[in-house]
Amino acid sequence: MTSIARTNTGRGTAAALTALLAGGLAVALPPAASADTADAPVCTSDTRPELAAQLQEGILEAVDAREGTIAVGVSAFDGDLVCELGADTDFDAASVGKVIVLGALLRSAMDEDRDLTDRERELATDMITVSGNDSAVELRNQLGPARIQHFLDLAGMDGTVLHPEGYVGLMKINVHDQLTLLELLRTDNDVLGEAERDYARGLMGDVVDSQRWGVPAGAPADARVHVKNGWLPYDNTDTWRINSIGGFAGTPAGDYDVVVLTDGNDGMQYGVDSIESVAAGVHTALNGESPRTLSQTTPAPEAVSDGSDRA
Repeated sequence: MTSIARTNTGRGTAAALTALLAGGLAVALPPAASADTADAPVCTSDTRPELAAQLQEGILEAVDAREGTIAVGVSAFDGDLVCELGADTDFDAASVGKVIVLGALLRSAMDEDRDLTDRERELATDMITVSGNDSAVELRNQLGPARIQHFLDLAGMDGTVLHPEGYVGLMKINVHDQLTLLELLRTDNDVLGEAERDYARGLMGDVVDSQRWGVPAGAPADARVHVKNGWLPYDNTDTWRINSIGGFAGTPAGDYDVVVLTDGNDGMQYGVDSIESVAAGVHTALNGESPRTLSQTTPAPEAVSDGSDRA
């Protein structure tokens, strides 16, 4: 399926957004959509075409109202309904990349036919539930790039590119691969066993309240939510990369996954608001009910970098 990212400029110009100057340094953003893909379908479904059309309209409306670069992914009804806007556009992972480190750790233990050690569990818990960078560094160094790449290869995440110096937050990710990752954590597969999947989802379900903003916004109140966010400014600027991925279970629509990746945000809160405006519409369309208002969701934490570009 052909898909695009939306780069909106609002009051500025496309050139200003793709080369924001701060302290004399250019900040490169993901490319804007080309003219020949601007009308490509975003949402498709064999059995629910009307719902797909409704979702597509809502996603595009929410994205078009925001400045910056936004890519969106949704997978629902066992993959029958899929939305991919900018599916192959590269983004810096920020702390969302820590879920890949977790997947590689779990797969490595499977390959070695062993359980995680107490130390590995301690590090994994800190890395995911509070986005601990020191823990991410220790696990990344323990695994090494070859094992992380092995996990990506097994998962079929061909568009994910590890950073040459190993920085978790600066690996390149895209919507398509993040949907693949969430599906691996949710469904039976040959990459991660049931116990490993349950463990990973459990950690994402225990993320601290202050880091549960983003794609959970507007989800049914009784949904089981597994989330990981990333929030990373460019050095010496207030231009942020804000990402959010999540799996949702026990909803009227069943189990589904949502990914929203953004770049070029004028401040952290602006990026969070952009993600939540998309997510609330997705949850409403899928579940056929009014979402919780965004004012009732946990506000974004203080605008301090997640530090994943140093992890």
